[in-house]
Amino acid sequence: MFCTIAILFLFGVIVGNGYNSFHAYSGTIPITAIHINPLLDWSSYLLFGFAAVAIGLLTLLFDKILHKAPIVSWPNALGALALLGVFYFCSACMFLSNTIILLVLMGGFVLSVIIYVRSASALLAALLVAIVGTSAEISFVHSGMYYYARPQIMGVTYWLPFLYGISSVATGQLARALASDDKGRKK
Repeated sequence: MFCTIAILFLFGVIVGNGYNSFHAYSGTIPITAIHINPLLDWSSYLLFGFAAVAIGLLTLLFDKILHKAPIVSWPNALGALALLGVFYFCSACMFLSNTIILLVLMGGFVLSVIIYVRSASALLAALLVAIVGTSAEISFVHSGMYYYARPQIMGVTYWLPFLYGISSVATGQLARALASDDKGRKK
């Protein structure tokens, strides 16, 4: 389990924060004196590292509670992570309207669910992550940590929960692949 946590943390630090930099460089969440470039901000690395651990372990916890622990292959997990990168990049395309980004991310979430989610536990985790993640960002915006360039409701965009949903599916797939490897080593 320690190995799973460590890899999830490193995934968040490297990949999650890297994907987040799309938002900083595009101006979706502009770089300011308070919100510096996420690639130069150690707290951003910690935030994404701990978020990946929380999301991954949440999926595994729900799998355990609901007695559904699907075996996930590494190609599936890597495909989900690549798809997350595509949709993260799309969410940073400031030349698109927020409505277009919303439609793209809604489609991306549905696509992620169709391809990768094979259990109610992963859907439950995605719903919880979307609610908690969006709520946390609303509180960050209202505390002055950063702001969205084109907010729509309560300081954030309508498409944000769908990006969290896709992130949950992808990170959950990574956690499941790591857990599948752990099970294989124990046999």
